[in-house]
Amino acid sequence: MDITNQQELEARVDAYIDEVWPEVIADIERLVKHPSVADETKAEPGAPFGPEVRGALDEALGIAERLGYTTGDDKGYLGWGDIPGETETQLATICHVDVVPAGPGWTGDPFTVRQREGYLLGRGVSDDKGPAVLSLYAGAFLLHEGITPRYSFRALLGCDEEVGMTDVHHYLETHENPAFLFTPDAEFPVCNAEKGLFGATFASGAIEDGRIISWSGAEATNAIPSESIIELAVDAAELPAPKANADRLTIEEVRSGVTRITAHGIGGHAAMPEGSLNAIGLIVTYLRELTGVLAPEEERFVELLAIVHADTAGEAMGIASADEAFGPLTANAGVIEVADGHITQTLDCRCPASITAEEMECTLTELATRYGATLTVDSTKPPFSVDAAHPAVQTLINVYREVSGNHEAAPFSMGGGTYARNFACAVSFGPEEPAAATLSWVGPMHGPDEGASEEALKRALKIYILAILKLQEVEL
Repeated sequence: MDITNQQELEARVDAYIDEVWPEVIADIERLVKHPSVADETKAEPGAPFGPEVRGALDEALGIAERLGYTTGDDKGYLGWGDIPGETETQLATICHVDVVPAGPGWTGDPFTVRQREGYLLGRGVSDDKGPAVLSLYAGAFLLHEGITPRYSFRALLGCDEEVGMTDVHHYLETHENPAFLFTPDAEFPVCNAEKGLFGATFASGAIEDGRIISWSGAEATNAIPSESIIELAVDAAELPAPKANADRLTIEEVRSGVTRITAHGIGGHAAMPEGSLNAIGLIVTYLRELTGVLAPEEERFVELLAIVHADTAGEAMGIASADEAFGPLTANAGVIEVADGHITQTLDCRCPASITAEEMECTLTELATRYGATLTVDSTKPPFSVDAAHPAVQTLINVYREVSGNHEAAPFSMGGGTYARNFACAVSFGPEEPAAATLSWVGPMHGPDEGASEEALKRALKIYILAILKLQEVEL
């Protein structure tokens, strides 16, 4: 097949997509059925992140085998499908088959794909099971057309992206880096720079005779909670009506002496807080309206939480920062718990190069101390970038421009942490569209009713096929 004739090439790609699309949808449905939340406490031989994730990996490898790939896996940490090339130089993609917990707020079963008005709804359709299926079908175009690529192609399938990315760390201990890799796990056009990551946990001082029985928020630190529930050891009749956010709070008696307060926010991804509303923060605002209800240490910690939840830029906490290359810091307080006489609140920050983890730890430790609390740093990662002038990056951006018609598209930085930062030369490449218009019933990645447009997925598949072909012409 002559891949230098652009018009003929695009016609063949379009015909292929039309031919395989029903199976693409069916395979996304099969993969989404697996509730594959990575959990090391459920580890088994060959399934280090639990049987549900192993099941999703086997499903994905089965798709790859059916499409003609040679498959393998790294002791259940990560799997792959291979297409041999003329050389051993390797071009790769990587997606992940694990997902964040479903969380509350869904209007249907999170693990059953629903089709509505040209959209797919289900946990993982956009992050990252839908893209994983696209990556497999993109590489399979080579097999369908009988093309032997210049570079060997490997479609990697990870199992622990949402929790710790220990899957790729394990893989890279015994496997070489590909010459170039892109991960379909972000937005188009091309993300060549990712902010640093800073994860920490605030813990209250010891609480005696506390009134807060339990408190829930997000199930993952990188999710903005759409719902938060707190139970207080107090009669509902003793609690005043909310002054703020009354339409988002419900107060109900569980039993005599116990009241449940539920807050309804707007969920989302920690890296993209625009348009979200943290449900924990709604409860914090209400608790500050109460007088004489909470124990002293609870009141102190709620005052700290008010600062933590005041904004998503870290301004109130004193850690706001921004630079030209990476943009502004973002902050999300996602998981809150009551256990062992303490309240804990996680903090997930995406950081530009203009602030260091050490500076953040110092500032946040001082803040916690003022309220009798402590701060524990859970994880840090420095910012990551690949030169936008790299020929492979330029190839991707040019393919996107050709297919989308957006000739002003340029590489960008983001707060999301993808697999790309773990490889020597890698970027993230769609399939989300920047500022894509969505309907009110279509949820974001990590949120309830997570959705993906079939039209956008089809366009992404075309982009990925053309990218894999055009990268064969680049010196890697």
